[in-house]
Amino acid sequence: MGLIHTLPLPVRLPLIRTALAAARAAREPAWRKVRPSHSPGPLVVSGFLGEALGIGRAGDATADALQAAGFALERQSLRTRQRAVWSLGKKPAVTGRPGGVWLIHANAPEAEVALMTHDPADWAGRYRIGYWAWETTEAPSDWTRVAPWFDEIWAPSQFTADAIAAAFARAGRAELSNRLRVMPHPVTPPEPTPGEAAALDLEPGATHALVMFDGRSAFARKNPWGAIEAWVRAFPQARPGVRLLIKGSNLAIDPVSRQRLADLTRTRSDIRLIEMSLSEADLWRLLADIDLLISLHRGEGFGLVAAEAMSLGRPVLMTGWSGVTDFADDTSAAMVPYRLISARDPSGAYRQGQWAEPDIDAAARMIRDLIDHPDHARLLGARGPGRIAQLNTAWSPTALAKMAFASLIDNSDRRPVL
Repeated sequence: MGLIHTLPLPVRLPLIRTALAAARAAREPAWRKVRPSHSPGPLVVSGFLGEALGIGRAGDATADALQAAGFALERQSLRTRQRAVWSLGKKPAVTGRPGGVWLIHANAPEAEVALMTHDPADWAGRYRIGYWAWETTEAPSDWTRVAPWFDEIWAPSQFTADAIAAAFARAGRAELSNRLRVMPHPVTPPEPTPGEAAALDLEPGATHALVMFDGRSAFARKNPWGAIEAWVRAFPQARPGVRLLIKGSNLAIDPVSRQRLADLTRTRSDIRLIEMSLSEADLWRLLADIDLLISLHRGEGFGLVAAEAMSLGRPVLMTGWSGVTDFADDTSAAMVPYRLISARDPSGAYRQGQWAEPDIDAAARMIRDLIDHPDHARLLGARGPGRIAQLNTAWSPTALAKMAFASLIDNSDRRPVL
């Protein structure tokens, strides 16, 4: 499969989907022969843990929140185990002890791969939870075939839950929606480390706005060029002491979009494109140091970066649609108006449903207002931490203890959280 990663995304994704569908079709008959059962055992959290992409950072936050609530757990990387999907022979157990709960913090296709890389006789005896996110009005139809293998499906927002339910209904499996549960991502800012310098040197005394995204999340959805266009309309000439930072990760995954982004930023002295990798701590420090976060996304399953910025009291300007509306409104963020359009993504990641086209002129006026009136921006930001704290109540020990999975976790080997 090494050669396939050199192909352009629009070519690569259909090939991967076809290959995985064939692998699943070959394995699924064996799954159906295994009798499911539930018994107490370990809690295993699998995901793209330790990775800088949003789903990886959200997976780490989920594991941290469960551990903080008093659950002993084992963390597993899906990235290393994915490679075994093509191997022949008997698959390994999820972990050494049977039973318990297996929480797979990845969308349906990756969750299906996780099932394929483990022994079905083992995972059939575990309570299985999928944690899925989606960013248009309808999740992919093939997610419906994965859902029956999970006892619960967590969605980080009501928007995502509705998008998945729409896919189930379209496939004639509306009853699967009973497995959906809205579980917002836990967002907990780290304690500041006194005296530790940030990886990025920001201009002293300047006002900094930030756009932050990962190229693997689709340029068309994250829409960084919409934010740049709004900035240029807000400030036709570069204004001294006002800067726009574009923090992008994994931009090389889409060379054409990366070049377009570079071309847009090259002509403006007040716009800085940053591609260097940052640690988790440095990402938080960057969010703490800016004066405004801008996200003119076309869709968010949750909106993790926006929620993190709000948890720090940073003002946020964003498209007022999709998952972010679970924790933000016009009283706690600058919500940009939009119109719904058919989702069209050149990378091929998004092929159905609708997403938002933000009003760039309105965004430009709002950016200029927040920069020109910093007191108003700070007041808006001050309302953010309370909104995010409300989301985190779903992860309290009391709330988690009432959920079905909690009774199936054997905490007998519980160790103190250091």
